[in-house]
Amino acid sequence: MPDDIDKILNDIEAEKQAKIHKEDTERQLFTVDEQTAKKLSEERKNKVSEFKLQLDIDDEIADDISEDSGEGENTPDHAASQDNPAVGVQPEGLISEKTEADSQSKPKKQKSGVAGCIRGVIYAIIVLAVSGFLAYYLIVGALDMTGLFRSDIKVPVTLTSEQAKDISQVAKELKKAGVIEQPFMFELYCKLTGAADNIKPQDEASLSPDMGYREIINILRITERKTVKVMFPEGSTIDEIAKKLEKNDVCSATEFLLSLDNDEFDYDFLKEIPEGEAYKGRYRKYEGYIFPDSYEFYVGSSGKAVVRKFFDAFNNRVDATLRAKIKAKDMTLNDTIILASIIQWEAAKTKDMYGVSRVIHNRLNNPNLFPKLECDSTQRYVDLITPPVGGQRVENLDYDTYKRKGLPIGPINNPGLEAIKAAIDPSDDSSLKNCYFFATNMKTGETHFSKTLAEHEAWCRRNNIGIYADNG
Repeated sequence: MPDDIDKILNDIEAEKQAKIHKEDTERQLFTVDEQTAKKLSEERKNKVSEFKLQLDIDDEIADDISEDSGEGENTPDHAASQDNPAVGVQPEGLISEKTEADSQSKPKKQKSGVAGCIRGVIYAIIVLAVSGFLAYYLIVGALDMTGLFRSDIKVPVTLTSEQAKDISQVAKELKKAGVIEQPFMFELYCKLTGAADNIKPQDEASLSPDMGYREIINILRITERKTVKVMFPEGSTIDEIAKKLEKNDVCSATEFLLSLDNDEFDYDFLKEIPEGEAYKGRYRKYEGYIFPDSYEFYVGSSGKAVVRKFFDAFNNRVDATLRAKIKAKDMTLNDTIILASIIQWEAAKTKDMYGVSRVIHNRLNNPNLFPKLECDSTQRYVDLITPPVGGQRVENLDYDTYKRKGLPIGPINNPGLEAIKAAIDPSDDSSLKNCYFFATNMKTGETHFSKTLAEHEAWCRRNNIGIYADNG
């Protein structure tokens, strides 16, 4: 029994010694002496320093590649394990140094990535902006070159000999007139197509924005243009003149009327046409100022060029001398033209215009006795501008002198020079001094002047005139 106990104790002791020996062996295998650890630490520091230097001198892409390579093959941990294959656990110093190196390199990588992203965004914005500008310029240039979605209203363009020789001056004049919007594109087109050397001087080329560069150039190459002569009778209205212009291929009626309504003209006499709330009922502002005469126009003229020709004629015929005479009579140009337009339609013969003028002046000078002119010609104009409905005349208090006191709001036609002179200088025949009525037989051309209403009505009955035509 004691022997068995001793054996057991000996076995326990032997096992204990074996365990102690095993632990000593393991400790020897995994323990590094102080000098080896110090040496490894120095090597680690050197490698970290070299690695940081490499990061500083490489560009961003090379930096990323080097960093990836270092993490895979050339990390300090790998180097340490190669130098010390027997070491299974890294020293505490090496672990802390690796952590420090990582903490220093990661922010730099993040900073470089953000900067690259910003540069990329800026580059993209610049590319988009430039592309957008080029696309816009090309679209605008293409529309200008083809004339798509542009106005078809013609405008006059004049080119001198010197201007015609310089394509940049041609483009400038076209831009000024509103025919083109992109002078540079026009110049480039002319140079590329060889049209720059074929532009001719133009007295009055009629061009519209919707023509496009090719048609514009073709017109500017022409030196001789077809003309047409048109005669406008005295007393024609603006609407009648517009229709006649279109009928003779001078310009469209619409172009002519739009030019009158929208274009600006620099003539002193136009400044005397009154404006304001009181004149809102005026049908055509320039009625009375489109001087009736015979004209020679270019076929296919612009509305503005045609209006200028009419205004030039008015300015030349109703000149400074005549306007001074109007002023001396204490009259306005506007009232003179209104009065002349009534005289133009009321008198059948030129010699009777001065007598008609005397009667109208007599009534205007006696507003208490004759507050209204009661001229049939003004009702005729009302019927033209507002046709009767169901046989009934449309009431117009702006022009109808049977309803309105004094002169109508504006001229009722475009009178000739003789009617204008008659308006300024009415007849001084003593027999007409107290005449307040007149009537004209348009069939015979005779005009009769009366002092009383009874005399006037009796003559009208005998000649079947006006409201008395059916009474015999």
